[in-house]
Amino acid sequence: MTAERLESPAEHEDSGRNRLMNDRALQSLLDDAAAELGVVGAQLAIYDGSRLREFATGWRHRELDLPVTLATLFQIGSTTKLLNAALIMSLVDEGVLDLDTPVIAYLPELRLASLDAQTSVTLRHLLSMSAGLDNGPYHDYGRGDDALGRSVTSLAGMPHIFKPGTAFGYSNAGINVAGHTASCVARRSWESLLAERILQPLGLGQSAMFAEDLLGHPVALGYVLRSTGEPAQRMVGWSLPRSIAPAGGTLCCSAGDLVRFACMFLHGGQSETGGRVLSEAAIGIMHTPQIKLPTELMAQHWCLGPYRKQWGGHMIYGHSGTNLGGSSMLLWCPQKRIAIATTVNVSNQGYPLAERIFDRVFPELFNIDKPKAPNVTELAESFVPDQRVFTGRYEALGAVMRIEVRDGSLFGLFESDILRTLGLVYGLESELIFLGNGRFVPRNPEFSGNRCWDVAFWDETGSGRPTHFLNGMFAMRRTG
Repeated sequence: MTAERLESPAEHEDSGRNRLMNDRALQSLLDDAAAELGVVGAQLAIYDGSRLREFATGWRHRELDLPVTLATLFQIGSTTKLLNAALIMSLVDEGVLDLDTPVIAYLPELRLASLDAQTSVTLRHLLSMSAGLDNGPYHDYGRGDDALGRSVTSLAGMPHIFKPGTAFGYSNAGINVAGHTASCVARRSWESLLAERILQPLGLGQSAMFAEDLLGHPVALGYVLRSTGEPAQRMVGWSLPRSIAPAGGTLCCSAGDLVRFACMFLHGGQSETGGRVLSEAAIGIMHTPQIKLPTELMAQHWCLGPYRKQWGGHMIYGHSGTNLGGSSMLLWCPQKRIAIATTVNVSNQGYPLAERIFDRVFPELFNIDKPKAPNVTELAESFVPDQRVFTGRYEALGAVMRIEVRDGSLFGLFESDILRTLGLVYGLESELIFLGNGRFVPRNPEFSGNRCWDVAFWDETGSGRPTHFLNGMFAMRRTG
């Protein structure tokens, strides 16, 4: 189902090489991708260097026949981390926070399992995913303003993965510490700060966090696709808790608002109306790579908030995310002055839908060559040197990865309490196809939650035997 357009497609037909990517073609692309992937409702928003183009398809509430419109709000999950980073950088601009001062200077009560990390972790480490904190728990501490602080307090006994600044490991817990730091120094709730410093100045009126605020908007209910060929089922529960709000627990947005946010990075920190939200220096800092990833398919570097990857000689920045009932992806390219976002209400199909759309839009509309995902069939015969070096047990909080050899092939067996929290399959396994340099791609796409990412091993001791495993973005330490 096509949502009503704010402007007539006939008013904005593209010419030259973009002729095939007019509004009618983009609407069909979204419609077709959603139908093929079993997505109940979705949005697509594009800033093409001169104007914002928005599209919608399907239902925000299938059982009541309520269609998705351009104003529908979707759960965006971890894409929230970009807005959290911008919020923190606004305080850095004012001199209230410093990226390289140990966080314990702002949070004297901070307690971590590693005393070295406790006294040395900085906001730069936290925002660049190089702090070494475990991904952490998703415990619900209620709706009170103390929820985030209680979540941070609970990290005291959580095992540390690696020394701060030495490696990459995606951490929701780390982002919550960063968000709590901002909240404490400003003496305001994190939600209030986000609204006052980011949402309102940028005119993001299609964004909300609390249920009482969501009631003023059309909101997409969540679904999950449990079996190919069968209709998606309603998701039990609403969203992740307020206690992990900075990491992506509560924020809902339209795809259009995500692109409006990204345009701040294209316009040197200014809003659509010319108001200053961040300094040009802050935008430059947020675009500067901080840590190199051992994996490459999701991104090659992490900056202060966004990840960075290179497509066709162009630097692409962004983030993506998944919550219980929704998924989003936001990318932008400063060199081309373009941005694109997708939102869906089928949590485990957000990444596949984005990939299908980006495979067409980047080369045909933006003239950027987007790499294709590796073909696992073609890679199946690749030689894996010293397979048994990788075998063993790797752990993170609530998660175990067992790597073993079967009939000459390397396999990963993954069990996670977080998967159970998200209502997904508790245990997953896949053959791991060798890519080189300690990198593998899972044959089973569900192993990565349909995120199309690779996995990698690394050794921090120089012994030649991996000490860590990176499951796409989540770091795990060897325990056996």
